[in-house]
Amino acid sequence: MNYNQMFQTVLDYIEDNLKNELNAAVIAGKAGYSAYHFSRIFTKAIGISVMSYVTWRRLQHALYELTHDKRVIDAAMEYGFETHGGFTKAFVHWFGFPPSLCRLRLAVGSPIKPNVAMLANKFYGGNAMNPHIIELTPFAAVGYPSRHKTENMKENVNAPTFWDAINLDYGTILAKLYDAFTKSKHFEICMCYDIDDATGEFTYILGRGIDNPEDLANIQPGMTKIDVPGGLYAIFSTPPAPGSFIQAAQDTWNEIFLHWLPQSEFEYDDARRDFSYHDERDHGWYFGGKLQIDICIPIRQREEEKRKSQLRANS
Repeated sequence: MNYNQMFQTVLDYIEDNLKNELNAAVIAGKAGYSAYHFSRIFTKAIGISVMSYVTWRRLQHALYELTHDKRVIDAAMEYGFETHGGFTKAFVHWFGFPPSLCRLRLAVGSPIKPNVAMLANKFYGGNAMNPHIIELTPFAAVGYPSRHKTENMKENVNAPTFWDAINLDYGTILAKLYDAFTKSKHFEICMCYDIDDATGEFTYILGRGIDNPEDLANIQPGMTKIDVPGGLYAIFSTPPAPGSFIQAAQDTWNEIFLHWLPQSEFEYDDARRDFSYHDERDHGWYFGGKLQIDICIPIRQREEEKRKSQLRANS
């Protein structure tokens, strides 16, 4: 048996036993090696230690189930984590965002059966996405919030398909907002917040952006002001798309949470909120009529990256 066949046998064994107890000695035994020797060759071939790999695969499967409305605590228990907090810490370490966002933001298929070549590329590869990393200036948005459930919504919460699903009269809403606030530049935001993991409920707002303080005097009864505090954000522009930005937005959300965040030096800052940003590009005024929006993700540097930066500064 060559190395690749041996590793594939081990990967298949791990995959079949993710919900069972696993340790390095048992896994090494399947390959016919001592735990010490196998750990060395596994790390060299795959890019991470064998038990880190086990944790990662468990979290990959948990992520899939969370996107299909499993509760966080249930996923944690099913994949061998003793506490909600321990599961969340591990999840953020590997993916860069909290598990509570899965129900709203992701719509993913069942995890693909791994192979050696795929994993080496995964853990030794780079990051293809290049967002703008900026210090966002604080601003406000005003709109009409409403409460909904995550069932079958996912990232469509920022798209017109969601407006249709909840019978949102967005044309009337936007007309009222633009009539009331005439001094701010043209832009809207869509935001979801106050996610309840137990019930799947969340608050949604389609809001008119306010960047001129004079407009704030025109807030009317029934309107709610949302303050966006600014801070460090990663801004992802969806590819210009003909007719609709919906699919481009869905693909971009998935790329952010499944690829960019896990591989970047940043993690999602859950003390603030993500949102989509809609300006004249959303109306097809540029790019030959194609539509484009921005997806804005609050970020902070990972703790391990902070430590590395401090060490470099002190050396």
